[in-house]
This record gives sequence, C-alpha cells and structure tokens, in this order.
Amino acid sequence: MPDTKKVLLLLPHMIGGGAERVGALLMDAFYRNGYAAEIALTSDRAGDVVRGDLSENVGLTLLPEILPPDGIWDRIRYGLLLRIYAQVLCNLFELFRRPVPARFAKASLYVQYHREIAWLKAKLQNEPGTAVIAFLQPAVPIAMLASRGLPNRVLFSERGDPNRLMAKRYGKEFIQKYYLRADAAVFQTEAARGVYPQNIAEKGEVIPNPLKTDLPAPYCGERSKRIVTFCRISREKNLPMLTEAFALFRQSHPDYTLGIYGDAGNEDGERVKTELETLIRSKGLEHAVSLLPFSGSVHEDVLRDAMYINSSDREGLSNAMLEALAVGLPCVCTDCPVGGARSVIRDGENGLLVPVGDREALCSAMARIADDPALAAKLSRNAAALRTDLSLENVSKKWMELL
Repeated sequence: MPDTKKVLLLLPHMIGGGAERVGALLMDAFYRNGYAAEIALTSDRAGDVVRGDLSENVGLTLLPEILPPDGIWDRIRYGLLLRIYAQVLCNLFELFRRPVPARFAKASLYVQYHREIAWLKAKLQNEPGTAVIAFLQPAVPIAMLASRGLPNRVLFSERGDPNRLMAKRYGKEFIQKYYLRADAAVFQTEAARGVYPQNIAEKGEVIPNPLKTDLPAPYCGERSKRIVTFCRISREKNLPMLTEAFALFRQSHPDYTLGIYGDAGNEDGERVKTELETLIRSKGLEHAVSLLPFSGSVHEDVLRDAMYINSSDREGLSNAMLEALAVGLPCVCTDCPVGGARSVIRDGENGLLVPVGDREALCSAMARIADDPALAAKLSRNAAALRTDLSLENVSKKWMELL
C-alpha cells in the first residue's frame, strides 16, 4: 500500500455540532501537516452546511448534490425487493425487542445508502492511498461496507454515548461483524471503549477532543454575577433542570442571573426551546434568565462570568465544557455517561461534578462557587492548564500516528 497522502472525513452533516467541529479542526490540522484533506457529507446540501468551522484549505463534497437518482433496476432492487426483505425482518426483530442480526441490518443499510456506499467504494478503488475517517451514523457503517476488500486505511470514531447505539439496528450485532474492517478506532473515553464488543474495543485508542486555536487567554480576575452555559438546544442537554436548579439557587443569591447561549438545530430542539421558555415564565424568571443566540464571540462574552454549567443527561466529550475550562471559567458539570466530564475534571480541583438530573446537587455546587472566591479562583487556575494537553497540535499528532 502506498504511503497515505490524502485523508477523507466522512460525516452525515456539517450543521454546527460538536463532532463536526472536531472533524473540521482535525482536517485543517492534517492539511497543515502535508495531507490533502477532504470532507464528504452523506446528507447535506449546500444550504444546510454551517461553514464557520470549515477551512478553505479542506475540500467539501456534498453527496446529495452529486449522486445520480436510481435507475429502474435499482428502484426495483433496492426500493422494492431488498426493502421488503430487510425492513420487514428488521421490524420483526425490533418489534419483539430482539437484536437485529447483522445480515439483515446490512441489507437495511443498503436499502437506504447504496448510492453513498457505491460512491465511496469507487473513490477508494481509484485512490488506494487515501485514508478514511468516519464520524457518526450512518457514515461509519457506510465506510465499513464500502471499504471491504480495499487497501485503504480506515478509522472510525462514533462520538457521543455508544450505549444508545448498541440498541439500534446497526448496533452491537452489526458492529461485531462489520466493524472488523476498521484499522483503528478512536474513543473519547475509556468508558466509551468499554461499551464496544471486545474485538472492536481492542482496535481503539482514547483521544480527547482538541481545543479551538482561537480561544481567548484564560481570565482569573474578579467575576460578574452571571452564570452561563452555551450549547446546542436539545433534549439531552437538560436545560430545564439547569433552570430549576438556578431557581433554587436564586432564592439565596437573588443578584445572580443565568445566560443560556444556543440555537435549536432541528424541530425537536425548537420544541425544547418553547418548553424552556414556558418553564422560565412559570418560575417568574423572565428578567433573570436570558435565552441568547449562539455567537461567534461567545467565549469573549462569557470570559468574566461567575461560572459555566453543563447539565447534560448524556454527553460524549463536550466541546463547550472543554472550552469553558480552557478559558478559566469555574465549571460545574453533570457526571453523565460516558464519562466525558469525569475524564478531564478532577472534582474539587479543576471543576465540580454533580449527579445527572439532580437539581439540588447542582444548586449546591453553584452556591459553593458563588460563596467561596478562593475555590472559584483555584478551579479557574487549574482548569486553564488543560490548554496544553488538549491543544490541536498535540491531539492531531495522536490522530496522525494512527493514519
């Protein structure tokens, strides 16, 4: 196999999510280290793409805009015959809450993504020196099936909480059989690696997310009385719990406010936002809680605030949390699966950990920081030390060793 000179990142979307930002940062780092770098998106058209994290040095291919429609035979084969075979059988297994056998899951995948699989297979056949990195579903199983029998080096990283993935159609049974094609896997935490079947877990390396290169310098001076969070507005972030904890906190700290920076990325996110607005009104917090759109200057905007809160029920390794730590914000985070917060936060040293969904514990942690300036200063000072370990240079070197 020739030396790899090109790397292709396969993703479903580029709509501003944390995994997408990590991928964009890595691809730019690969380019600056001599690789030809390209990102291919399986689901986005031009109007869907959020380009803020993309470097002009990295090529971008949008598969929905270049793949031809199915011909008559493909419509019969994939749209009718294989769909009946795969979907009916998969649905039966799922109806009785049984794992879907790998062969049926594979057939179901071909029903939905045969054009994407064919495109990637042809590309890799023409570029045997191109390494493939796949993030997220369905990009990872597409890469596994398209690269079978080819010499290209293949890496995958599922991001997020793999416990949820294991129960899905392309979950444990499919992974155990078809992810063997991968040359290496990257997990965000040791706990995430432990969820995978052993034959896949042993291929893995634990590599944390890199930090953005343009973060402001850490701030360790006098702080405001505003508590902040910044995240995509979605159900797993459990912003209602944060709001309820803040309502409790404000009973003893009435001069504090809460700022929530974030946008809803889909219809469910919009519903979450509406529910959150209703909760804020019901608690009488309209003048104390602000819902703010995400801003490119969010790190500068929150730099001098009292503390950052991550209230997620589940999370891989939160980029927002890492960035808050890196700029020296005292941080309180839920100790949620799969251990992303615990992997970087030493409780009481560089941040505080609280149980998932426990508004009383979150309220108490906020009060600890608000009432103890020495603790807040220690957390801030120690948190900022992460900037070296999680620098893009150090993290991308680990990825390039795998390439």
